[in-house]
Amino acid sequence: MTAHATMHDDPIEVDIGLTDLSHPPSSPTTPAKPLSHAPSMARRLSVNGQLKSPSAFSAFPDSSGFDEGSQTHSFRLRLRERAEGEVWGTEAPRPITVDGFIYGFSCFTRTRDASSERGYQQTSTVVLTHLAYPSLFYTLISKLGPSFMSHGGPMLEAACHNIASRPDPIPGTNAELGFLGTVINAEIPQAIDTQQAMSAITSGKMGESDVQMLVSICPSEPPILTHFEAVLSHLWSIWECVVLCEPLLIFGHSPAATSIAVWWLRDLLRPIPLAGDFRPFFTIHDTDHTSLVNPRPPQAGLLLGVTNAFFERACKHWPHVLSLGHPLTPQEKTEKNGVNIGARPGWKSTHRRYTSRDHALLKQLEQACRGSDSAKRKASEALREHFMSRTTALLVPLQRYLQTLIPTPSESRSNLASSSRLKPFSDAAFFVSLKAHGSPLPFKSNSKQREFYERWLRSPAFGLWIARQEEVVQGVLKGIM
Repeated sequence: MTAHATMHDDPIEVDIGLTDLSHPPSSPTTPAKPLSHAPSMARRLSVNGQLKSPSAFSAFPDSSGFDEGSQTHSFRLRLRERAEGEVWGTEAPRPITVDGFIYGFSCFTRTRDASSERGYQQTSTVVLTHLAYPSLFYTLISKLGPSFMSHGGPMLEAACHNIASRPDPIPGTNAELGFLGTVINAEIPQAIDTQQAMSAITSGKMGESDVQMLVSICPSEPPILTHFEAVLSHLWSIWECVVLCEPLLIFGHSPAATSIAVWWLRDLLRPIPLAGDFRPFFTIHDTDHTSLVNPRPPQAGLLLGVTNAFFERACKHWPHVLSLGHPLTPQEKTEKNGVNIGARPGWKSTHRRYTSRDHALLKQLEQACRGSDSAKRKASEALREHFMSRTTALLVPLQRYLQTLIPTPSESRSNLASSSRLKPFSDAAFFVSLKAHGSPLPFKSNSKQREFYERWLRSPAFGLWIARQEEVVQGVLKGIM
């Protein structure tokens, strides 16, 4: 579904719903018509009340760190169930969300306007979707936003036709998608928690207008390294906090910075199931504001991207605060009105690291920050691959112990009632196995290794992970019985 929102001078006035189109264009009982003969608004959807205000406010920056031009960012909104007796209209059925959230991708544009009280005009073009595919939708909105601003409604209609003509995404396949003159070769993950590796991208012949991507990962531009320059030596602590389901408050000077950083951190969790909430760009107008930001301890696993200095005060009791950007120069530190909204770039945390840093990689990152854009891209790719491998390594001792919980053929025959279930997970037995075989992760000591896994077994991620393993094992065992 796509929507266009425009914000005018104060008092805030929001126009939403210039064009709303859902996918697919035909009902399940009606064969799809060729696009040239199908009515362009055959599946029109209105932006209902629960999405209208939050998506409008989330589509625009809530800080003053942006002067003139365009930038893209994203947000995540909880989609509540329809209350009994509530009427949303008679439009076509809405797409079913996988996780109960709607994802928004916005291209915000600010231009000079002498006729305006403020002296400028602000417009956001927004794509709303139930698919958590940041790389794909950043590409779409980056093309749609400027094209719409230059050519108006016909470009938006063309984009809607492109979107409506697409087939449903099939997990584990490559989809070829046409969009406003560009062919996008998109690798679809097998599941939302599947790790997508750059090696999966084929190196076949491509046209000049072709784009290849892994849809579930963070966009590669700008290089993620530029946002983490002030916290390079702390990245290993940040990774540990993410996999241990610790809550993180992520400050940035713009929604563009926070949303990219949050998507990147969320990706590092794979293949561990997502146990917490994440908000690439969060505002005080979000319907979950009071439940996520309050005097109580923050929710486990919450990644909250913010730009408003209000959150620095409201979340001062949070244990971990990541402020994006480059280290401030002496001049920037002394300037009354610094370049960053909220906390200064850096890492403030109560966490004490369990694993050792990769000093060779750290050196590469530091050199890349002083080098070319190409060096930053290469280092950013190496950084993601490094932490992907660490997340995989975290699970090795658990998967090793899990093998001992799978019933043997003789056990299955003697006890048919429980033949397709794992034996109960024993913490004590797991730590015996861990002590005997160790972990591929470079822990500082054996005691740190045990402490780390003790914490992980108490995290909500472990419960989800073991439940997924149970499902997989049951499926395999039932298939061979």
